[in-house]
Amino acid sequence: MLPLLLLGGLAVRLLFLWVGADIYYHGRSPFFNNDSYSFTQSFYNLVTQGTYTFNPKNPDAAFGRLPGYPFFWGAHWLLFGDQYAYKAAAYTQVLLDTAAIYLVYATARALTRDVRMAWVSALLYAGYPFIIVWLTMSGSEALGTFITIVIFWWLATRPVAPATALGAGLLIGVALMIREYLAVLLLAAVFWVYLSSGINWRFLRLSAVVGVGFMLVYIGWPVRNYFGQHQLVLLKTRSAGYDRYADDVSSARQWIYGWTAEADPYLDGIAGLRPLPALPADVLANPTEVRQFQLLLKQVRQCGTGFYAWRYAQMFPKTRQDCNAEIAAGFTALNDSYQRRFPWRYWTQVPFADLQRAFFKSQLRQANVAGGALSFGLFGYRSLLLLLSMAGAWLLRHRRSSWPIVFFFGFMYVFLCFGIRHLEIRYLLQADAAMLCLAGVPLVRLLDWLTRPKVLGLAAAVGAEGEGR
Repeated sequence: MLPLLLLGGLAVRLLFLWVGADIYYHGRSPFFNNDSYSFTQSFYNLVTQGTYTFNPKNPDAAFGRLPGYPFFWGAHWLLFGDQYAYKAAAYTQVLLDTAAIYLVYATARALTRDVRMAWVSALLYAGYPFIIVWLTMSGSEALGTFITIVIFWWLATRPVAPATALGAGLLIGVALMIREYLAVLLLAAVFWVYLSSGINWRFLRLSAVVGVGFMLVYIGWPVRNYFGQHQLVLLKTRSAGYDRYADDVSSARQWIYGWTAEADPYLDGIAGLRPLPALPADVLANPTEVRQFQLLLKQVRQCGTGFYAWRYAQMFPKTRQDCNAEIAAGFTALNDSYQRRFPWRYWTQVPFADLQRAFFKSQLRQANVAGGALSFGLFGYRSLLLLLSMAGAWLLRHRRSSWPIVFFFGFMYVFLCFGIRHLEIRYLLQADAAMLCLAGVPLVRLLDWLTRPKVLGLAAAVGAEGEGR
């Protein structure tokens, strides 16, 4: 049955690549989006100009993309050239995600010790639309999901030993190079070590081995930044090299996320791209803050480099003096004022609204979805799978080997909703995919419960027939 499932999963992915992607992305390219350029151009500039950056005019762009996905895509570009690189990368991602179906099966089987639960989990992943729609795209979503599943497969199926601890660290280092927040999987690996022996010298020694494996991959990045770019940048700068995310925009967005989960309409309005929506009545405390905000609007449109790029999609002219520091200070003051006046609301209203949207709302931003009905159906299905996965985590709560997955899932939701407050479905993709390893548990338990009376009745009938003889 498993080979048939793998072939079916491959067929679904190829069908989407050949036919479905054009329908789903509705006239847009199924192979690249607004983020793809920074991944692909970083490698292209390294080869053609000798500098790893996606925008030579912006110094921060040299740190904007960690090299995991750019080098993955770059290998396809070197082999297949400009014309076929995007499609070749898509085919590789399809093959890797087909392999991930088996890894989900193997992980679920190790965690549940039940072939049926493992098979159902693999089936759910094989048809999971939110990973399938990213397989054609040149971006780190699909590859990041694959490496996440590889890591949890490793933790679920490998005994804790120096060699496997080193392997876990190496894999997590690679995951960091693909998507930086996947470094949190280090904690999952440390917990994996703890489960094998508790807290003792062996735990400390093997945890250190995990750290060594991780550092072997990671250390090259800050070393390159320091000696090659003359800056000690551990991951990336605040703007990540994007002109539109300079300090003026970042500070304004932080202020907006203090009182609403929908920042883009207000950022568009502040930039002058669209009419500014009315601010909620209590966002500005008094006439002084109203005047301060009006002054900020003028400064934004005169000398804010990020908002200039936001409005005109080009860099702020170097012949003009920017005032990003003054704008950032102004928005930070407004943010601090709102936080002082409404501390409880500040720390709960938007985060819990984001959390609710992350689980149940169909309006969560998903780029390029063709049609409201399709969006509603996809997100409804996703909510159902999340509920099944959480039910599986509860049913396996006494099996501590499943806890690293549950921790990663919980961390990502809390981090996105309560930390950065910038919620997109792709940021949750790795956590959701990992939790599918547990989604088969409640379905099989339910099937057992529904069929148990019939089985007991059949057994009783057979017993009565035997007594009659």
